[in-house]
Amino acid sequence: MEEKGIKQAELSKRASISQSAVSKYINNLGEPKSRELHAISKALGVSMDSWFTGVPSTGEDGEDGHWKTRATTAEKRLRRLHAAFLKDLEEFEKKK
Repeated sequence: MEEKGIKQAELSKRASISQSAVSKYINNLGEPKSRELHAISKALGVSMDSWFTGVPSTGEDGEDGHWKTRATTAEKRLRRLHAAFLKDLEEFEKKK
């Protein structure tokens, strides 16, 4: 959004998604469904696979997004999920 100079309200309008939903996704308080992710990708001019792989992939407008940041964010989210899983597993083992 920053690279393209798009604010949340504009992304919301372009993607036909509520502004509160866009805000949740940006603040990692929720994750978009595939339909919403497709709409956001199209509105930003990036490919859908780039959200998952972090690999630069030219969007429809011919510009690359800020892939390193997106990949780092996904990696941090995976680390948090893994840590939570390990904590739950440890608590489960203690109860045995």
